[in-house]
Amino acid sequence: MPLKPSDVTSRPVYPPLAPQPGAGRHWLVLEGSAIDAALEAELAATFAPVAPRLQVWCVGAPPQGLGPVTALADLDALPASLGTQGAPLVSDRLFVQGSEPFVWSVFLAARQLGLAESQIQLAHAGSARRRVWCTHCHGFTEGVSTSTVACAGCGRELLVRDHFSRRHGAFMGVMVDAEVPGERPVREEVFP
Repeated sequence: MPLKPSDVTSRPVYPPLAPQPGAGRHWLVLEGSAIDAALEAELAATFAPVAPRLQVWCVGAPPQGLGPVTALADLDALPASLGTQGAPLVSDRLFVQGSEPFVWSVFLAARQLGLAESQIQLAHAGSARRRVWCTHCHGFTEGVSTSTVACAGCGRELLVRDHFSRRHGAFMGVMVDAEVPGERPVREEVFP
């Protein structure tokens, strides 16, 4: 499900993944639950020109049509698996496809491994649910599909803003009734 454009400039835009024939190794990381048959076929065609330099990891059930895929039980295993490839080179490229929380988790892990932002391409697929960062307790609430949510850290009712923090890989959540205690908007399902 493609995400709708936003007037908020911090909101990420996700163009389709595009391999770079002149680059070195191409690392593709997928969220298995977000990859359907049509997207799998599209990815196979897209990355065919760089197939000899392509390594694929998948968290969850791996797709079948992308050649050899290293299946990972969860996202925590990815940094160690990427680390076995040796130090990233300037010519390496990382491509990530999945839900927004997934792609930003991989992005942040890749930055810790030494990849530059310019070496990483992110593309959205699957759920539009959000990871929300609480501006009060600095905790995260995962899988948010509503306009407001109780913070998993401090319990405050947060308004889920469209402002995105790349540093946290999450949307900002601010207390809904900070100015007028008790005045809360109706909670709506908005991020399926």
